[in-house]
Amino acid sequence: MSTVFGVAIKKDGLIEDVVEVAFRSNGMRFTNALAHLLPDETPVIALTNSQQGVHTIGDIKEQIKQTDPNAKYWRTVELKNK
Repeated sequence: MSTVFGVAIKKDGLIEDVVEVAFRSNGMRFTNALAHLLPDETPVIALTNSQQGVHTIGDIKEQIKQTDPNAKYWRTVELKNK
């Protein structure tokens, strides 16, 4: 089940915005170029579907380690030339 994960941006203790940081489908990857710099204990929110055991940036980093870096097209569908 694919899931998009985000990080809450808070102002005065209230959630002001949520920034997408990662996507999981047939593996996990960061979708935000700066997300890997966040502390491992930073909480993440499942924006689609459920948390599925991923609750922090550290959990995302562990899932990325288990993802084949050479896998092709695990977020997008391959487009064939016409």
